[in-house]
Amino acid sequence: MRGQPERILVIIPSPVFGGAEAQTLQVARGLLAQGAELAVAAEPAVLAAAGAALGRALPLPAPLRPPEELAPEAARRWQSRGLAPLLLRFPPDAGLVCCPLPTEGFGALEALGTAGVPSLAVAHLVRLDWELTAADRAAFAALRADWAAVSAPNARRLEALFGLPPHRVAAIPNGLPPARPALPAWRGMPPGPKLLQVGRLDIRKGAQFAPGIAAAIAPAQMLLAGDGPLRDRLQGATGVHLLGQSEEVPALLAAADAFILPSEHEGCPLSVLEAAQAGCPILATRQALEAWPEAAEMARFILRDPAQIASVFAEMQRDPAGTAARVARAREVAAAWDEAAMIRRTAFLLAAACR
Repeated sequence: MRGQPERILVIIPSPVFGGAEAQTLQVARGLLAQGAELAVAAEPAVLAAAGAALGRALPLPAPLRPPEELAPEAARRWQSRGLAPLLLRFPPDAGLVCCPLPTEGFGALEALGTAGVPSLAVAHLVRLDWELTAADRAAFAALRADWAAVSAPNARRLEALFGLPPHRVAAIPNGLPPARPALPAWRGMPPGPKLLQVGRLDIRKGAQFAPGIAAAIAPAQMLLAGDGPLRDRLQGATGVHLLGQSEEVPALLAAADAFILPSEHEGCPLSVLEAAQAGCPILATRQALEAWPEAAEMARFILRDPAQIASVFAEMQRDPAGTAARVARAREVAAAWDEAAMIRRTAFLLAAACR
């Protein structure tokens, strides 16, 4: 086919609904607004968690997450078989595959290739220390897909991982819609200074440091908005408040004194842009901010160490002028990294994949 695809199948082969999945549905809603007919294939639990974020997209429940005990080749076959019936139910002109990790969508990409459907795979996290197994390398060589990543650093790492020529992988930076009118601060929060982390409660995001951070910043409070495997461990920790999943992140940020992201590695986290847009001071690791070349102008860097985080939090409070300058710069960055540009870029790359 030629030109912009009219029927797009978005594939999310994830076990949970998080930032990568939310960003994918942002793009999906944008493509719907451009007039495309669109369906979203994902695990039933992921579709249920997405809820209203699906917009007008047709939800297609599918077994796309292979059992963990399967070897890579068997896992790809399992995922490919799970997607095949949906390609008959909703024959697409193009496929858009969310890849939270680079190889997670290989089975779906194989099914799309076998059906002759052009596809664009978007990688969200590409770590420096990853290497492909021989089986994964052989599987990648057989794929017929275009690739993109959510930041330029991730695009360059993906090229190195897959052995692709320089600048073969496009970058589609994450973006936010225009800010909503100012919301009142979240009323359920404890009094006093507050440090807020938004995202999945797991080791990669640094949620395990919350009790140590809370102890180091007391009497200030440590707040976590999100869910994940560390929730039970953090429940009841002194000074730690678990807020659960929230659709009112701007209100939470408006009530917090600072936003923290002590991640070990990241792609292009939407939570950073949300904090920037909300005017909430940002404390984050260099790894969490690598997508932004001007990160030092918009945030304070932290280490994955509670005592050092507490020190930076105190420094932020002692330096209102420096904090205000960073907040203003972060707002400018968030305004420039907008949702409309992200959607246009994805639509352009999908059209290119179809030529």
